[in-house]
Amino acid sequence: MKKLLSLLLAVVMAATMLTGCGSQSTNSGTSGENSATQTDEKEKVVVACWGNQMLDTYTQYLCDLFPQVEFEFVLATNSTDYYRFRADHDDMPDILSVRRFALKDAVLLKDYLYDLSNTELAATYYGSYLDSYTYDDGSVNWLPTCAEVDGIIINKTLFDEYNVPIPTDYASFVAACEAFEAVGIRSFVSDFAADYTCMEVLQGASIPVLQSIEGRKWRQQYESGATHELSEEVWLPIFENFFDFKEKVGLGAEDAAYPNRTPKDMFSAGEAAMFRGTGADVITFPGRGEDEVLLLPYFGQTEQDNWYLTYPTFQIAASNKGMDDPEREKLILDIMTAMVNQQGQDHISYGKNMVPYKKDVTLELMPEMDNLKPYVEQNKLYIRLASNEMFRISKDVVQMILNGDVTTPQEALAAFNEELAGEEPGTEIVTHIDTAYSNDFTPEHGNQAASAIANTMRVLSGVDLVFMQACYVANDIYAGDYSQKDLAYIAKNDGGWPGLMELTGDQIYTLVETTLSMTGNRGAVCNDSTLYVSSGFEMDITKTDSGNTLNALTMNGKELDRSATYSFLIYGDRDWYMSTVMEEMGVSEVDTTGPKAEDYLMQRLVEQGGQLEAPTDYIILR
Repeated sequence: MKKLLSLLLAVVMAATMLTGCGSQSTNSGTSGENSATQTDEKEKVVVACWGNQMLDTYTQYLCDLFPQVEFEFVLATNSTDYYRFRADHDDMPDILSVRRFALKDAVLLKDYLYDLSNTELAATYYGSYLDSYTYDDGSVNWLPTCAEVDGIIINKTLFDEYNVPIPTDYASFVAACEAFEAVGIRSFVSDFAADYTCMEVLQGASIPVLQSIEGRKWRQQYESGATHELSEEVWLPIFENFFDFKEKVGLGAEDAAYPNRTPKDMFSAGEAAMFRGTGADVITFPGRGEDEVLLLPYFGQTEQDNWYLTYPTFQIAASNKGMDDPEREKLILDIMTAMVNQQGQDHISYGKNMVPYKKDVTLELMPEMDNLKPYVEQNKLYIRLASNEMFRISKDVVQMILNGDVTTPQEALAAFNEELAGEEPGTEIVTHIDTAYSNDFTPEHGNQAASAIANTMRVLSGVDLVFMQACYVANDIYAGDYSQKDLAYIAKNDGGWPGLMELTGDQIYTLVETTLSMTGNRGAVCNDSTLYVSSGFEMDITKTDSGNTLNALTMNGKELDRSATYSFLIYGDRDWYMSTVMEEMGVSEVDTTGPKAEDYLMQRLVEQGGQLEAPTDYIILR
């Protein structure tokens, strides 16, 4: 009966769907079980998004599907610790999402989260995957979306040009590396400045060891908290394999400093034949344009030892807050179901690059990933071990290895265990914030928390104007004491980058108009919570049925001078949003090397011992 009602509800919604969502002034008058009453007041639901990838089409999809809901979207730090921070302030979002996940970390949130174990939603998952999310008492708080696949991306066209055989095992992989290095092409590169790459290559190069009886036993003990150190029997061979990988591939200190984009640019230019990446990277970085690229597994000693590394694109959970109301409970579960059903996962895996964990979802793979199919059938997809400390310490130790600071596998094992035994850095109190600011959007004042941070960034950077999407500020600014870690949670998102440029007033008009009209892109506005905050200038905007229209830009109440030139700092997605608006404005000179939002917080509140700049009323929303 519940399934029939859900189906009828979907039909009603499809027939009455509205464009956009979250307007406080729009009559929500909807029918169906998702809405408790027909009223001008929409039901507010706070969704914490693990990353700005969810801003492509995913948030708009939820807005369109639930027009009776006033969604508040925030871009959270991709860590379960962020939710611990919000729980400490009795401010949990209604729906949580996180990509970096381990039961070991999530157990601290167990009492704050809704138990999904007896829901129809949980029943749609394959039992083998659901087991990974089930506690000893049978409760289930988290559910995965679809799986990102991680392996070694090769430029097959480049292999063919140089008559290098496609690797089928570790020995042939090493032979391919030697062949490319001999002709002056980097064989394998990766962004070892990133913690996830350090962790994934370390684990990916030794999946057969981690999948052994001893490896599975150790992982179970580690995830349950029964041990807090690496097993020498399991991990010494892993470090031995990585040292061999480093030597055979020729990795060193230069590789330790490579940021996210450098290896991908080298691959795209034909300067590198292989790099560690995912199915999403196959789409985004297809070689030199017309090249054929393939996502291959991590190679073992034999072809039977080859494995792909996988991890859920993200996990979702619900706060216990408000779930004692049956109608709100039903609404939250309906939203969560929409997030992970076929349509929802189509909005995540739009590039046909992922595999599902659910019985009722089918995801087509693109041709570049056809070779993945036998591995799926044989269940040779290892789910990475991704606790917060695994990310942090893997980066520390792998960089020690690449930089030559540790020279043997035994030293690497000891260094890893030493950090596991120590206290996590950044937990001591470093500052006190005197004044609290709300992260809620109001037509009268905009988002005051985001405005305070944008104003602080403008003053510290010395630029004339700042423009940033308000949802990059992840929660209220609470008055009280902060550790360094907690301070970063306010505005730490992997997708946020500064873009410093010189713009005329006329170009700024173009930038704001382009931003407001953008769809299907990171940086698109889907509701009030994803509108932009401006610092140094004000925006006069009219909300329409089709979106938002810019009426005027002003500085201190006077119209922005279209002929004047201003130093302008955009903060947001660098590769999708920023490149789109730069192209529209005809701007090619942009500096993305400056501090991030969390760095400005540290500078003002910790290094200078000051307070945030006061927020301003930067928007008129008609």
